[in-house]
Amino acid sequence: MAKNGASFLSSGLFRFLLFVLCALLLCAGGAAFLLYSVTHPARDRERIDPADLLLRTEDVTFRASDGVLLSGWLVKGAPRAPVIILCHDLGGSRSTLLGSAVSLNRVGYPLLVFDFRGHGASAGSGSDLGVSEKRDIDGAVAYLKGRDDIDGSRVGLWGIGMGAYAGALAALDNPEIVALALDSLYPDVGTQLDRLVQERIPPALHGLMPALHAAYKPYLALRSKTPALSSSLAGLEGRDILLIAATDPPDRYQEEKAIYAALPEGPKGGKNLLELKASVVTGLYAEDKKTYDNAIVRFFSASLPKGGAAKTPAGKPIQVLER
Repeated sequence: MAKNGASFLSSGLFRFLLFVLCALLLCAGGAAFLLYSVTHPARDRERIDPADLLLRTEDVTFRASDGVLLSGWLVKGAPRAPVIILCHDLGGSRSTLLGSAVSLNRVGYPLLVFDFRGHGASAGSGSDLGVSEKRDIDGAVAYLKGRDDIDGSRVGLWGIGMGAYAGALAALDNPEIVALALDSLYPDVGTQLDRLVQERIPPALHGLMPALHAAYKPYLALRSKTPALSSSLAGLEGRDILLIAATDPPDRYQEEKAIYAALPEGPKGGKNLLELKASVVTGLYAEDKKTYDNAIVRFFSASLPKGGAAKTPAGKPIQVLER
């Protein structure tokens, strides 16, 4: 018996099985490392102080709907004007949006610019690419409704990447959110996770993506129980929406056009698709940056009107590719 056991341990079959086991463990470890690196980005240090941009702000804290403590700035605007929530991307922070916030504030909008959980100065750790962050926006809306210096019953939202996904989910449950500008919106968490993981591995290993996806599928099932946004877009009926899409890379652009086609029409500004060579996520320069900022201001001025605001910037209408 002992001889048979020793014979098996020295056999080619045993060595093959041992190799397969080691390969599986290595693959699982690599998948876990990649998953952690995507869902636990380093906290972004604040790079801009609001005072440097001549913005009048108040440091605020509030709690997400599940109790996580969040930090932000309330940028002062016209009294009792509707407020716009600015939602950064994965790995970003409230300071990354301040430069573009100036144009909105200049025409009178108060703004809530905050750090999502696990980012910047807010509590919490880790991300599930917009599902938990939706609760942060729920808390932001509840906080704004409790203030008497702004109109918390009419809220706009401008989100980028993860902030766009979380914002669209939050709008489904918060009728106060009446206008959304969504930059680089993705259809579901799994699609975005695949994209971010693939960006972290060499092109020669891209063929392993199906195996990696299977490895982190249990994580998606555990952390992302909310139905994919792409199956819930009809719930945004009654909201005005500006979808901002970069034409490069083409596969992502086609995803966003499919999302746009599935969106319902809004009551005031309708639904709009702004096409640029790049978006905030991929980098904006010169004329594209000016076009982007002006489109954001014109969209909210039409969809979230306020009295006594400064004149909005002139320019071409928001580019609508399909209506």
